[in-house]
Amino acid sequence: MKRPGEEMDPWGEFTFSAGSARRFSARGRFASRRRMSGRVEGSGAPEPHHRVRLRHNPRSAPRPCHDGVTSGDPSATLPDDTPTTWSGTSSHRGGSGRAEGMTTGWKRSLFAHGPLERFPEELPGFSPFRRPGTGIRIPVGGGLMARRGAPSLWSVPLRRRGSGVRGIGCRSTVQRGNRCQDRGGDYVEMCTGRLSESRALRAAADSARAGTATVVLVQGAPGIGKTTLVRQFLAGLSDFTVLDSTATPPPAASDVDFLSRLLHRAAVRVPDRSPAGGPSARASKNPAAVPSGPRALRELLDTSAAPWALFVDDAQWADSPSLKALLEAAREGGPLCLVLAARHSHGWDEEVLHALHTVAPLTHIALAELPEAEAAALVATALGDLADDVLTGRLVQRSGGHPLYLRSLLDGHGTARPGDPDRAALPASVVRRQLAGVPSGGVAALEALAVLGGSATVPVLSTVLGAPDCTFALDPLVHEEFITRTDAQLPTVAITHGVFRDALYDTLPAVRRRALHLAAVDAVDERQGLAHRVAAAETVDARLAADLLETATHELAEGGLLHAARTLLSAASLSHADDHRTDHLLYGAVRLLFWAGADAELARHGHAVVTRRPCPWRDEALGLAEFAAGRLTSARRLLDQAQESLREAHPGQRAVVLTELALVHAILGQGEAARHHADKALRPAPPAGEAGLYGPVGRRRETDPAVARPAPSGPADAGPPSGAVPDACARAPYVVVPPGLRQAARALAAYGTALWHGPGAGLDLLAGLPEDADRIGEEDLPALTVRGILRLADAQLSSATTDLTMVTARRRSAAARLLGTSASVHLAMCHLLGGDWNRAAREVGTALDDEQGRCFDAPALWSLRSVLDAFRGNERAAETSLRQAQHLAGPLDFGGPQYHMAMARAMRARARGDHRGVVDALQMLAERSAHSERVRIVSTSWLPFLAESLVSCGLADLARAAMAELKSTGDDASNPHLRVADAWLDGRTAEAADAHEDALGRYTEAVGLLGPGRDIPLIRGLLEIARGRVSAALGRAGSATAHFDSAEDLFTRLGARPFLEECRAERRACAPERGDTPDLDHLLTGREREVARLVGLGCTNREIADELTLSVKTIEYHLRSVFVKLGMRSRRELRRRVQGAGGGDGHR
Repeated sequence: MKRPGEEMDPWGEFTFSAGSARRFSARGRFASRRRMSGRVEGSGAPEPHHRVRLRHNPRSAPRPCHDGVTSGDPSATLPDDTPTTWSGTSSHRGGSGRAEGMTTGWKRSLFAHGPLERFPEELPGFSPFRRPGTGIRIPVGGGLMARRGAPSLWSVPLRRRGSGVRGIGCRSTVQRGNRCQDRGGDYVEMCTGRLSESRALRAAADSARAGTATVVLVQGAPGIGKTTLVRQFLAGLSDFTVLDSTATPPPAASDVDFLSRLLHRAAVRVPDRSPAGGPSARASKNPAAVPSGPRALRELLDTSAAPWALFVDDAQWADSPSLKALLEAAREGGPLCLVLAARHSHGWDEEVLHALHTVAPLTHIALAELPEAEAAALVATALGDLADDVLTGRLVQRSGGHPLYLRSLLDGHGTARPGDPDRAALPASVVRRQLAGVPSGGVAALEALAVLGGSATVPVLSTVLGAPDCTFALDPLVHEEFITRTDAQLPTVAITHGVFRDALYDTLPAVRRRALHLAAVDAVDERQGLAHRVAAAETVDARLAADLLETATHELAEGGLLHAARTLLSAASLSHADDHRTDHLLYGAVRLLFWAGADAELARHGHAVVTRRPCPWRDEALGLAEFAAGRLTSARRLLDQAQESLREAHPGQRAVVLTELALVHAILGQGEAARHHADKALRPAPPAGEAGLYGPVGRRRETDPAVARPAPSGPADAGPPSGAVPDACARAPYVVVPPGLRQAARALAAYGTALWHGPGAGLDLLAGLPEDADRIGEEDLPALTVRGILRLADAQLSSATTDLTMVTARRRSAAARLLGTSASVHLAMCHLLGGDWNRAAREVGTALDDEQGRCFDAPALWSLRSVLDAFRGNERAAETSLRQAQHLAGPLDFGGPQYHMAMARAMRARARGDHRGVVDALQMLAERSAHSERVRIVSTSWLPFLAESLVSCGLADLARAAMAELKSTGDDASNPHLRVADAWLDGRTAEAADAHEDALGRYTEAVGLLGPGRDIPLIRGLLEIARGRVSAALGRAGSATAHFDSAEDLFTRLGARPFLEECRAERRACAPERGDTPDLDHLLTGREREVARLVGLGCTNREIADELTLSVKTIEYHLRSVFVKLGMRSRRELRRRVQGAGGGDGHR
């Protein structure tokens, strides 16, 4: 074959070799640029599964094409380096089809055409050309299936799968990672995992090949993957004759029994093996004309010595005589593998069950939900780089590992991310198919349960259904695993999977749904009944809106901000759209969503706010929506505009807007502005803990008149009266003041002060906050969060950890939500600095699972995870986490997350020993910027690393300038961690000048500053390395060894593999190994060497503990350290190592 760009022969001859001297020839025209067109011709049909090879030009060397063109399809492609356009005709069993295709460059496509009735079975051996993300669902493997309603001719884009493609005449088969369609266009989940089940099926096939008939019963809930598993298994049976059929549920049972339909299918598919020879035209159309019964089945099985595979899908609906005939055939023996896929066996009579359990051998496969690891593999296969472990965890948790429901969530995987819709329902066709065969009473009970939220007591469910007792209708649902039943004092039932509940609810007709909601009103309590009334409402209902407003008032007084927000949204949806009161209900709901930290839910209502009339409340709501979307600069402008317009408004209302504005400035790192607005919010403000709905004159409805304050009604408060609105709703507008306003303003004032004057000044403003957790109220949680953050910045690690742990323990409190997951972010930093990396990782994971965080929290959490991964030596995971942080920070319009990502980049570089990378990453923090105040308050976590790296790069002057800049404020000079950085910098500078004695003194001073309550083990380990290096330079070998041992012990305990390797490299550089010095002498501490020596003698942990007068736990601790340092996994390896080094020659 000519290479690209060369002239080619104008004509060429191709020969298709199919074995047994059968030959198919083709003539085609070649042109330049590697193009060919022609036609493939042949007569007869090759035996199925013969390999076909393409030869170009008989006079040249053979150049085989891709193997695997099988089952009578002589069409083939040219070698991979030969683009071509081609077409071919082929002879198939029972009919003919045509295949044509074109390849251009290095990409290949193939199109297959043929009659629809031939489509499922007559063109095997191809897989689809699948474009990720397009949603195209095309069947794969041995056979193709069109959707219902497809045109009479099919045309499907295909591509060759890879190697060894076989066609078996099945409707569809599945390969891992591909999508397929089952009959009728229903979606079938991707096949992944199920390794033990697949091995059991293959073992049954091996027995059938050996002449022993086997029966396999595959059982599981609807959609669990029974059909997919079996069809994947059947796709590998190239030497079997495969027949499959599906039983129909009783309501649609056919006049012909199941066995007759199976034999008719055999007569159509395999006419040469039909017991009656070949089917007549009448028989092909009329199943009753085909011989039936057990005798006909046995005659069919005896027509060939080749093994048979019979697959009965939905066997729970098969008639008993047919099942008994199939089992009897298996009992008689022979090369037969009978596979029954059934949801359950409750409908089979005693004779069928007896025959099933007496036939030998019987393989029973019970399919359950996918294990977490296999479900995660399915998510990774489907989403690729889009899948992170947090999204994967949410998808797996929501689906419960059910393959079909997980597949549904993967098709709309955005639903698992914050800000997207909560539900991702199954297609209606899948729901209908799952409910096929379920009695009407059971379907009605499922519908009622879906309306009731997925679970209910049996008496409540009976009331909704209008039946005295619905227990009888629930039994089939339990058998089918649609529901679970708890038989306690009050029997309770629940839909097993929430995804199915949501899908069923969405498929209910509106009339049916409304009727069930109305029936539920009298069956549940008052609050739930109100929710059902809202769901059943079809038009504006002013009375119901008034009831919702009263409910929201009570929920707000109880601290239920999120519930009150959703109730106000419901009230707004039932009010007149052109009424100002409706606008204010929406504004109040948006405000409460903000204070509840529900940014994702708030962002979904931003478009509704945009359409409202211009007013200060609208500006505030738009500002909060911008905040939720991560556009803090725009949010600051809108909130500032709103507070300027509300100078004469009710003091409580204005205090809310000022507090919100202070929070925006605090997040932007603008301390002076944050303190200014927080102070204005505190003068005056509503009494602590007060919450309510205010009217236009400032009087809270149904509250103590003492809180009433006059407030003029401006244009924003004016609204056309509405006679249809009850008096309870006529006091518009309704302004919401959330609880804990004063405490939140005080916390933000302290944080703003700390940004401007240092953490000590901010802590002074919080001096009255109790230390005892029992004395901390819900409204004080924002202040407690800020105190923990400022104590962390002031190097009070122990106290900061205590404060932040108290907040995260009450993370579900509404008051704790104002600052998002900030407490979790800084608590993870405390654990990271304090050396408890496992707890830091758990805290990060818990916070990432929290769906009610601020939009800027996630980048910080992913950055912290990247740091943890880097410190542990998992570079790939660190890179993935950092990439996720960058992706989430992309839409944000402020630089706050850049600090955390810069830290992540710097720590990854430091773990690699790349000091230049550390400097490049942290330089933006050291420079003055719009966020310099924020940089200063968190400088203790990054400045020591910057100082070390700057000196290592020969830039000590820059390090000194950065230190001077950050110590310019008053109390920063007394911060122990900043003093550590300063001493470390002096030590590195002195060491670079060969003043080793001075350097050792400064390093020792830095270690002394890391006392109890403020110790950072990682930094202390790095300082110990420096002390060991300087001691070695001074000729103090013993002291150097002690320092290196201390550093190795610290890094081993932390699990800091990169720093442990760095320590060993420094040790080797300072004291090069001698050939006769055993590795154990310098890799292990003295105590570890003693433990290792006794292990080499064969002692047990108890014997070693007795010998050294230590506890067994201490011995286990030292052994773990030895294993880590020596890179070993077992005592046997350690014993060999010790004995090889001469440490095991003593006597026990």
